[in-house]
Amino acid sequence: MDTTNPSIPAEVAAHVLSHFGRGGYPAGDWTESLISLIDRADMVHRAKLTATFPEYGAAIALAKYDENGIAILQAIVAGAVSPLRCSRCGDEDGPFTDARLCEPCARPLPLNGVA
Repeated sequence: MDTTNPSIPAEVAAHVLSHFGRGGYPAGDWTESLISLIDRADMVHRAKLTATFPEYGAAIALAKYDENGIAILQAIVAGAVSPLRCSRCGDEDGPFTDARLCEPCARPLPLNGVA
């Protein structure tokens, strides 16, 4: 499971950190209820909620399942995380391979240049 997501906004990271008691600042009542619901949901409902609220889903997955997740969220809040970029074209649109290439750059073109 790839839990690194450079598109988590600092505000979302702060809300999730606060929910887990690791810094940040509290969200409003509705957002805190959403975070709590995603945190407690079974896999099927968590996937549905994450599809609707991808930033919160990614931040919660990072906090719960990545051993460095809390540190990554704290770095996002501190502004120390820059967006992940393709090592070939520099684009920020993912998903990325392990070699830090975006999907178009990871697919080699045939020698004649026609796909």
